Amino acid sequence: MTSSATRNADNRFAHTSKCLLSFRNRRGAVLRVVVLPWLLGIVVILSTLNAFAEIQIKPESYGYFDFPTCVRYALVHSDSLTLNRIDIQLASVDLKDTHSELLPTVQVSTRYYLAYASTVSSPSNWNVQFNMLNWNPYLALLKIKSKSIIVDIAKLTHFDKISDTTANIARIFYGIHTGEKAIRGSKQILALVQDKLNFGRSKNDQGKIDPLELQGLQNEYRSQQIKVKSLENDLQEKVSQLKALIGYHPDYYLPLDTRDAASQILSGFQPNRISFIDIQGGNLQLKISAKKEQVQSNALTGAYVALAPQPQLVFQQNTNTPNTASGLNLALGVDYYLWDGFKRVRDIKRQKLLAQKYNLDREQLSRQLYIKFKSLKSGMGLSSEKESLSREQAKLADLAEEKALSNYKSGLIDYNQYVEQRIKKSQAHLEASESLQSRVNDLIELATISGGLNKYNAAIRY
Repeated sequence: MTSSATRNADNRFAHTSKCLLSFRNRRGAVLRVVVLPWLLGIVVILSTLNAFAEIQIKPESYGYFDFPTCVRYALVHSDSLTLNRIDIQLASVDLKDTHSELLPTVQVSTRYYLAYASTVSSPSNWNVQFNMLNWNPYLALLKIKSKSIIVDIAKLTHFDKISDTTANIARIFYGIHTGEKAIRGSKQILALVQDKLNFGRSKNDQGKIDPLELQGLQNEYRSQQIKVKSLENDLQEKVSQLKALIGYHPDYYLPLDTRDAASQILSGFQPNRISFIDIQGGNLQLKISAKKEQVQSNALTGAYVALAPQPQLVFQQNTNTPNTASGLNLALGVDYYLWDGFKRVRDIKRQKLLAQKYNLDREQLSRQLYIKFKSLKSGMGLSSEKESLSREQAKLADLAEEKALSNYKSGLIDYNQYVEQRIKKSQAHLEASESLQSRVNDLIELATISGGLNKYNAAIRY
């Protein structure tokens, strides 16, 4: 009986021990399947947060100087635009000078004689003479017309300089916008690479990673750091270029507002409605070339006028002139060069050749604009395809990152492989944002050759 009871107790103890061991095994399996992934996820999140805390990622600029403000500031403070305004004023002064040639020049000559001939009647030591000279009204009218056209050329040149300056500001402004995005994306990648490096160091402490692999992670981290610093230097250089272009002090901080930069720049511009006829009618360089042809046409007319006799009006008052009669001399007449070595005939030929040259220059400029117009149209179509492809690649990278997260939770891939996929996702989104720059630059160029961005953007209209 005793032995039977003892055996039953032993059997119950063994059964209880097996149950306890089975429970412990199941609890260990539950911990491995459920709890450990959560713990690893918490560690990953904390390490990622630490990496992002160490690397400061600045948001977009929210300053006072948006794109229209930069252009308006340049209109007042830019040295190159100030020089153009001075050229307009100088041309206006020259125009006023030509108006004075419609009337003959009056010259007054005074003399005080210390000795004079005895034949002079009413002797006096003082003499006053009035003379009229340089009078050719028809030639003066031609000059007035030419100078007025030159004033128009100076104004068109000023507008063209404004258009060119606005386009350069737009390119640099959008480049700053793209550079800020590139820095933010590169810093996010840097944080992920640092997370990989920290994870590799923890595995190295456990002796589970090859030292060469750890060195590769360190080099990858340093390479990304250098890339971020290079992007920051490029951004500072672009900001310095913008300051110089708008006339801002180079040592002062420029608070830029680059939010939605493309809309700020291209507001009001509809590229699909632009045809080559619009470019021919709005291009400022073509207008300047046509004005130069008009000036040359007047010069050719003036060369023909030089063949005609020049009218003269003589008004001379002689008083107390030695050995001459005193009184008023008034006469009308003409002057004509009988012989000048055919210089005036050759000048006509010269002016005709110059007129032909200006005409060819305008036609050549028109052809160049047509080639550029076709190139920009095809370039914008290609840029649209590149943008579409970049967006699709970014979407695929999002899906691949979600799949990598699921595989990491399932234990199919390790943490480094998951982080690598996150890096690829960030790079894909960065490339998608950078792919817009070529299209924006093409649109800026198209607006410039069709009259200037200030022609379409109401915020910077001049």
